[in-house]
Amino acid sequence: MSDKQQKLNVKKRLMFNKEEDYYFITYNVLVFLNTLGCTSEKKKFTDYTKLAYIVPFVSNNGLLDIVLKYNQWERQPSKEETEILRDTYIKSRLRLKLLTSIFFALEHNQIIGLKKNERRSSIDIWINKENIPKNFLDSPIFKIEMENSLRIKNEFPYLKTWAVKTLLDNLFSSKGVRVWEA
Repeated sequence: MSDKQQKLNVKKRLMFNKEEDYYFITYNVLVFLNTLGCTSEKKKFTDYTKLAYIVPFVSNNGLLDIVLKYNQWERQPSKEETEILRDTYIKSRLRLKLLTSIFFALEHNQIIGLKKNERRSSIDIWINKENIPKNFLDSPIFKIEMENSLRIKNEFPYLKTWAVKTLLDNLFSSKGVRVWEA
């Protein structure tokens, strides 16, 4: 990582509380959905609750490295790494309600679209790119989040349509973290 990128990381830590900052969470979700191409109802992201579990990986290189490394090696992470993943899972579960309120506010402002998926008993999501300023999704301060979104997309190409259980299995259960369904 370059000196410039490290300085941006320090700046972001001062600007945002990554766990609870509405703007930071919103930006990460919008960047992630844009990276996956979820820009219309036809190209929707199935079940918005999955995003609660994905956002920490979008914003944290180290966390994403743990998952990708052990996917590649097909081994279990160390106890410390498993504990980090367990903590991430628990915080993600707690973040679901916050995310829901953010999404309903964004829908009200026509930044995203939400639609009930009768078949899966979930709510699908996509961004309304035409209602987002062009430079908003290209801001260099969030270069890491854009790169991490691409890494996630490349590692899990069917993530957009996975069920929550499949996502949890791939990110947490297969790494030794005990999960419970939403």
